[in-house]
Amino acid sequence: MTAKRLNIFKHLGLFLSLIVLLGGCRKQREAVIISGPATPNFITRNMEANMLQYDWITAKVSTEADMNGEKMSFKTNLRMRKDSIIWMSISPALGIEVARMIVTPDSVKFIDKWNDKYYLGTHDFIEERINVDLDFQFLQDLAVGNPILYDSEEKFKGTKDDEGYVLTSRSKAKVRKITGVKYTRKNAEAMEDTIVLDVDEKRYDKVIEKFDEDDNELILKRYWVGPDNFKVIRTIVNDLLNLRSIQADYEKFEEVEGQFIPVKMNYKIVEPTKQAGFRMEYTRVKLDKATTFPFTIPEKFVKIE
Repeated sequence: MTAKRLNIFKHLGLFLSLIVLLGGCRKQREAVIISGPATPNFITRNMEANMLQYDWITAKVSTEADMNGEKMSFKTNLRMRKDSIIWMSISPALGIEVARMIVTPDSVKFIDKWNDKYYLGTHDFIEERINVDLDFQFLQDLAVGNPILYDSEEKFKGTKDDEGYVLTSRSKAKVRKITGVKYTRKNAEAMEDTIVLDVDEKRYDKVIEKFDEDDNELILKRYWVGPDNFKVIRTIVNDLLNLRSIQADYEKFEEVEGQFIPVKMNYKIVEPTKQAGFRMEYTRVKLDKATTFPFTIPEKFVKIE
């Protein structure tokens, strides 16, 4: 993972907060029987083969957000063309559109109907205000339930638990120094789905003094993979540099055009002084049906420079 991808993770909550401004507990699963080997090669090969394949996707998304105890809800009309465009129309509970946004690999457009303003330009405007690098691939994976921040070149350890297979980043020297834990098969199972890792302050300070921002050794990733369809059912990523963690749970899948798509998702972001949760439910999901991306700016709206 590059430093840019690390920064994306660091400020994921802020990006989701932007969507909120423009506009948890997980479900218990029954134990399953796992017949395949828990080798990293077996798990990653099958997981990659079952990632969502699409050219177009449309869906209605209902979101409930909890930002440090402040709760809100809104609906999003989502349209995407893979590797090209993400289009969102955002409405509060009353159903009146308050914002429209388009994100492409190199541009951002949005209409703020609350304040009669609009923006047309590069990612810089958003990045400067919410301190996040907008990586298009990351946003795509986030929207369709493919494993976030997954790097096929990264080395993992494979284990099993009551829900399926677990992929865990191979133990890294700096992670061991900060936590005092070497992530072996035995203690990976004991960790279960803990989202926040204990950090030794003295060790942390020593490691951070020598930290290189281009180094990705302070990221620990864990992916839980279902044994029946090899879809990711949970992801936990720990950013030990910034003491931030994200957990993504995929509670329910539906089959659409022969592929399984998560239609109920929970995202939880934990930071030292705050946390945020987002519960999303997809309906009317359609794959590979070409669509349009309307974006008309009202005459009296003022451009944001």
